[in-house]
Amino acid sequence: MAKNKAKVVELYAKALLSYGDDQGVLPDLSNDLKVVSSVIAAEPKLTALLSAQTISAKDEDELVSTLTTGANQGVVNLAKVLLAHRHFAYFEAIATRFFELYQQSQGIEAVTITSAVDVDDDQKKRLEEAFKKQSGAKQVEAVYRVDPDLVAGVSMKSKSILIDGSLKTKIAKLKAELLG
Repeated sequence: MAKNKAKVVELYAKALLSYGDDQGVLPDLSNDLKVVSSVIAAEPKLTALLSAQTISAKDEDELVSTLTTGANQGVVNLAKVLLAHRHFAYFEAIATRFFELYQQSQGIEAVTITSAVDVDDDQKKRLEEAFKKQSGAKQVEAVYRVDPDLVAGVSMKSKSILIDGSLKTKIAKLKAELLG
């Protein structure tokens, strides 16, 4: 089943990416998919209800219509096709894979930037530019975290790159050198 799920997820994610690219609506599609996916993630009972086949087709259609109101037609169609083929439980996995493919196709690097203190907008812009320069990414989607344990400095981490300029790491390296 896991192998079948992976195939289904990959198939739908690639089809959705292709649709968005063909229609020239990738950014809108991505944004709408994030919204619908976040609602689904926040309401696990919704996926269970739509996957259980215990409600009428009319009620299923109404739920999906309400869930996707105002969304790009690609997101609406995805939800309806998944429901019709009894794959609605895969929605979040498909959305996750779509975002990975979308980021790859657009040269977007997702990065978590952790600092010892809050950073202002100007600092955020400089940190993102520094990461772009180091990674070669065209765009950066940054998530910011504060970790007082860093003492000072910043750590930037993506799937493939770690840039750690935190004082905590420097102290740990120095300690390791001194203690052998």
